[in-house]
Amino acid sequence: MPTLTIITPTYNRADCLPACWDSLKAQTSKDFQWLIVDDGSTDATQKTVKRFLIEHEDIQIDYLQKENGGKHTALNAAHPLIQGKYVIILDSDDRLVPEAVSSILQAWERFETDAQVGRIIFLKGYTVDEPICYVKNENLPVDTLQEPRIAVTGRDCCDTFRTELFRKYPFPVFPGERFIGEGAAFFGMELESKGVYINKVIYLCEYREDGLTQAGRKMRLQNPLGGMYNSRTYMHPKLSMKRRIEKGILYSCYAKFAKVSFPKALRENPYKALTLITHFPGVLLYRYWNRTFFKGDRPT
Repeated sequence: MPTLTIITPTYNRADCLPACWDSLKAQTSKDFQWLIVDDGSTDATQKTVKRFLIEHEDIQIDYLQKENGGKHTALNAAHPLIQGKYVIILDSDDRLVPEAVSSILQAWERFETDAQVGRIIFLKGYTVDEPICYVKNENLPVDTLQEPRIAVTGRDCCDTFRTELFRKYPFPVFPGERFIGEGAAFFGMELESKGVYINKVIYLCEYREDGLTQAGRKMRLQNPLGGMYNSRTYMHPKLSMKRRIEKGILYSCYAKFAKVSFPKALRENPYKALTLITHFPGVLLYRYWNRTFFKGDRPT
């Protein structure tokens, strides 16, 4: 059985997958399962993966096809097929450096018996010498909710997880919506376990213009129920008041985009006082974003 599972959710990325695959063939350790979840692609993804399957017998590749539902549903679908003790998510337009798997396994070997550690977090970068984030307190188990990552470009780090922890927190799914921020699942993992930061770039990013990262705010506003859920999640009292207020404003803003009445939004949020305080700024933000992204043509 492989020690690490690399999950790649993909949708119409047949042109990107070969570079991703090349980075996996170049790994100094082949002790991994590559689990590709095809989220309803209509391009040559299936044909491309079939070619991979005959190229390297020493690398385990598993391929799952599903109806299109968004990256978060693809990650949920991966849960029963994970064979490794540890998990990393590798987007189809990104790559791993050649020693990535070895670095992950060596790090987990150090903390395998430390039950409080559920995540080991490396860096993402445009190159190995150009990280897009950095952290302090390297190599120490820390409460990652209280140990903020410093993102150079607003991007995030590269998380690896214990499989049992990853499976414990699937993403919520809302009918008709195809996106939700990763924090919707990751927050529970952060509450339950400590993480270890390692200041080493193992993950190389591309950030395509048609990718989820570049799609940005408008995409989030088009999936407002997920936005409400994510914002409500991060109103948790363990976080700083500044962050909780920011999320409270977003919660009311997303509720307006979702056409959820304020009484209902208030009932569904356990942080009622904070929701009341941040409601009016949230409505103002809704009006601004509605004009900016939809030219005011969404119903108010």
